[in-house]
Amino acid sequence: MRTFLLAAFLCCSVLSAADRITFVRPVQPGSHWKCRIRTTQSARYSFRLPGREDPVIRLHTVRADFAGHLTIRQVNAAGNPVRMDIRAERLAGTVDGKAVTGLPAGTELEAVLTGSRAEFRGATLRPEQLTLLRSLFPPASETRLADLTGAERTLPKPGQGWRPELKPYLDMLASRGVSLPASAFQSGITYFGKDPAAGAACRKFGLLIETVRLADYDCRFRLTFWLAPEGPPVLMVREAKEVVLNVLRDNQPFAAGTRVELISEDHTEQELLPAAKLPEKRSSNGWDALLR
Repeated sequence: MRTFLLAAFLCCSVLSAADRITFVRPVQPGSHWKCRIRTTQSARYSFRLPGREDPVIRLHTVRADFAGHLTIRQVNAAGNPVRMDIRAERLAGTVDGKAVTGLPAGTELEAVLTGSRAEFRGATLRPEQLTLLRSLFPPASETRLADLTGAERTLPKPGQGWRPELKPYLDMLASRGVSLPASAFQSGITYFGKDPAAGAACRKFGLLIETVRLADYDCRFRLTFWLAPEGPPVLMVREAKEVVLNVLRDNQPFAAGTRVELISEDHTEQELLPAAKLPEKRSSNGWDALLR
C-alpha cells in the first residue's frame, strides 16, 4: 500500500481570510527539499494445503531510514515527480531482519520513478540497498492527494470533516485485481485544527478509508498530514494494512483447495521542508569522518 508514499509532493495549502484551502499545487521542477523518511513495511504469506493443519508461512520485512536532500527534475501530468536527484546524508535499515550497510554521507543518485519499479543511477548499489531505496521512493502515481480530498474547500470546525472522493482509491485497487464497490468502504476526512509541525504553523488533517464486513478482503488506510500556510505538507504519516484471503479453485488441480492469505502492513513517516538550494557538500577527510 505504497501508492501515496510521495503524496507530500502532490498538494499544498493557501489560506484566505475565510479559511478557504486549496490542496492542489504541483511540485515545480528545479525545486529543492530537505527530506526525512522512515518506513516499516511487511508482507506475510500463508499457504494452507488441503489435509495439512500447519500452514507454510513466508515473511518479508523492510525497515528504512533516510535523511537527505531532493531536487525535482521532472513531473508527470498529475504533478508527481518522475525524476529527481537525491543526495543521501543517511540511509540505513534492515531487510528481513538483517542490517543493511548504508551509503556514504553525501552519496548522489538520480531516481527515475516510472514503470513498475523505481530505478536509481549514479552509484553502485548492492541489492539490499536498492530494496531500501525502493521502499522509500516508489514509482510515481498518476493520482494526486487532491483527487481524494477535493481540490478546494472552506475549512470546517476542528473535529468535523467531509467525505473523500473514493473513485481514485477504487481505481487503484481495480488495477491490482481487487474490484469493489464504494459501498464496501467507510471513509472520512477530519480537520483537527491548528497544530505545529517541524517548527511551522500548520493545520492538521486526517484521511481514513476502511472496508466494512467483507469476508475475503480487509483493508485500512489512514493518512495524517500537516499543511503549512503555503507549500506542500511538512509532515505526513501513512498507516496501511491489507488482508487478502483466497482459496484456489479446481481449475488449478495441483493446488486446488489451498487457502492463501496475504497480510501486508506499512507505516511511513515523511518530513519535507523547502530549501532555497542544496547545501555545500562537506569535505571528506580523516578528521571529518571521525567527527561524524
